[in-house]
Amino acid sequence: MKERLFRLVKLIAGLATIGFSIMVTKQIGSLNPWNVLNDGLSSTIGITIGQANTTVGIIIIIIDILAKEKLGIGTVLNALLIGRFTDIFVNLNAALGLIPKISEIWIQIPLCFVAILINSIGMYLYLSAQLGSGPRDSFMLALTRRLPFSVGRTRMLMEACAFTVGVILGGEFGVGTFIAVICGGPTMQRVCKLLGFDVKKTKNESFAETWAFLKGWFAERKQKA
Repeated sequence: MKERLFRLVKLIAGLATIGFSIMVTKQIGSLNPWNVLNDGLSSTIGITIGQANTTVGIIIIIIDILAKEKLGIGTVLNALLIGRFTDIFVNLNAALGLIPKISEIWIQIPLCFVAILINSIGMYLYLSAQLGSGPRDSFMLALTRRLPFSVGRTRMLMEACAFTVGVILGGEFGVGTFIAVICGGPTMQRVCKLLGFDVKKTKNESFAETWAFLKGWFAERKQKA
């Protein structure tokens, strides 16, 4: 049980780190494609960018369920908590004035790489907990099985659609948006490699597996009592 709790704490820490990185990219006008969509929804229907993130995540989870994808507790926490953490950091930043709104491109670019690194660390923490893939990743796999495209091309298609809709809705983007598309994946792979985690060997735990473990643990505790 201690090992499971550690993994859960690790997962939540990863989601918080990702939320912080979104706040940073918001301040430098360099949101990634999915957050361009969230920002567009935010400005269109009058909710926060974090609430938009949660709304999109829940919608995609419903699609994942309909597509019969294997989900885990991490999938749901991803959808529910990243947006919440994003709003917490946005509000905290507004109150303390830690990172001002930056429009100078010569400052945006280096900060964009810092944000990519922070996000990659968050992704490492989240993925290495192995408690369920993110809603968008599950959706990507569902599409890959149904479309004549590779995983890479399917991901590019999804991000292109999210970006296009986000721009139409008024989502903010900048040069860092395109840097994130190009450098986000390789940076995450390098961080995971440096920290000794092989993404390809990830075996995410499903809800059924988590439930089976909890049933066994409670049964064992009952016998000992």
